[in-house]
Amino acid sequence: MILEYADNGWTVNVLGDIRALNREELLQVAKLLSQQTVVVFPDSYNITPAEQLEIAETIGTVMKAKDKKRTSGIYIHEGVIRVTGKKDDKGEPGLFGHTSALEWHANMASNKSRQPIVWMYGAEHMEGSRTSFINMASVYASLPEDFKEEIKDIKCFFGYKAGRYSTTPWFRDHVNEEDLFDLVLKTKAGITGLYYPFLQVFGMAGKDEEEFKKIDKRLREYILDDKHAYHHDWLDGQIVLSDQWMSIHKRWEFDKMEERVLHRIALNYDNLYRSYP
Repeated sequence: MILEYADNGWTVNVLGDIRALNREELLQVAKLLSQQTVVVFPDSYNITPAEQLEIAETIGTVMKAKDKKRTSGIYIHEGVIRVTGKKDDKGEPGLFGHTSALEWHANMASNKSRQPIVWMYGAEHMEGSRTSFINMASVYASLPEDFKEEIKDIKCFFGYKAGRYSTTPWFRDHVNEEDLFDLVLKTKAGITGLYYPFLQVFGMAGKDEEEFKKIDKRLREYILDDKHAYHHDWLDGQIVLSDQWMSIHKRWEFDKMEERVLHRIALNYDNLYRSYP
């Protein structure tokens, strides 16, 4: 397995065909992901949805449709979602098919039992589109010590509101104030960072609205500093894996979403860590 690190020092490129990796090597990839937050397979090759699922399940449990009738238009295979504006044979687009930006977010941020890895495979007409990732461990490391002290015990609650980061009709508006998450999080991999997908954050326990907005504004100033970002300009056939505890991501506006097709899998680290984080 040949590894190359991007100039930012944390994005890892794995050269070659992912299908050539054995189980032990795939778990090494998962370990790298849990430590580095983004792993890229930059070579272009054709890989079927069935092959994608098999590889993902070597690493951990894959999220699969619970309401298959409601989600039939977005699944191309068991556990594999198509992200596209391209219509299927029933005239239905995939998930996040809008041409406008899919703003900064993490997978199912308000759900404590969510799968914390997102697999993306560029299937068709990806060239010209960009997905960016922010390393939240890098962000945390950059914070002044007095600010770290101020936020060390804060717990946040999350939700979804249409228009905050997406206009998709698939998600329901909600705020989950029962499940609280540590703002400063240490993972099983020993990485400390911020769990703060800010467009999915709706409040902080024990903080009134004014206090919350003040802390949120300051956090965003650090989070949106481009020195913490990796920008992936897609080619067909590439794979990008991202850890959803220590990164957030964004798809930039792209006016050819009715041609662009990305395959997406959400999975866990089950075969590497018994639980995570």
